[in-house]
Amino acid sequence: MKGLFTAVTVLTALPLNRRMAASDEDLARSTLFFPVVGFMIGFLLMAITQWLSPILSPGPLSAVLLTVSILLTGGLHLDGLADLCDGLAAGGGRERILSVMKDSHVGAFGVMGLVMILLLKYSLFLEVIHKGWLRSFLMMGVLSRWAMVLAAFSGRYAREEGTAKPFIGQIRRPWFIGSTGITMGFAWIIFKGPGLLALLPVFLFVFLFLRYLKFKIGGLTGDALGALNELIEVLVLLLITIAAPFMEL
Repeated sequence: MKGLFTAVTVLTALPLNRRMAASDEDLARSTLFFPVVGFMIGFLLMAITQWLSPILSPGPLSAVLLTVSILLTGGLHLDGLADLCDGLAAGGGRERILSVMKDSHVGAFGVMGLVMILLLKYSLFLEVIHKGWLRSFLMMGVLSRWAMVLAAFSGRYAREEGTAKPFIGQIRRPWFIGSTGITMGFAWIIFKGPGLLALLPVFLFVFLFLRYLKFKIGGLTGDALGALNELIEVLVLLLITIAAPFMEL
């Protein structure tokens, strides 16, 4: 249970494991449960939708869900996205990009990145609610958190030190295999065969994401992992929107 509580603490703003000291190995091992936490987040969004849909129209309800998702994660992943956008837009060499990403101030490109991702998520939430594809929230949560595990397992850390160092390049193969197995199990339960197929485009996106960042900054950072989570959430909902006419949701 410590691993699950640690994963909840890492991925959300809930202080379930604050009083329990977690070593670097505990943090890396907690990635086994990242898809479980993603499922829990998706389930909460699905439950809120079912509770509030009788009294709220899809537009306001989408705004509520977006707000809940931000509060639940403490905006951590959005912050990473903003920092990554600022860093990459700054140009220059590896050290300059990393320096800009480390700056706590959000620049113009970070704001633009946030606006674009929030608009996309709002519109996709609206579509999911309007069409009644509520299981999409489960798939979104599971695959986006698994993508972080895949990236951290496959990538290398771009900095000498940092908060993400216990994760990136430190996940042992059995933990990654276990996390992937859990993800595949959830994907099958949620959408059967199409759910399993959804792992392929996510895998491809993570592969390209890692290649690009290796070229730009020599590896991954915590900000990049947060940005990846946000991008995969949008990707999964987009894929479902495209595939929905050909499958029963």
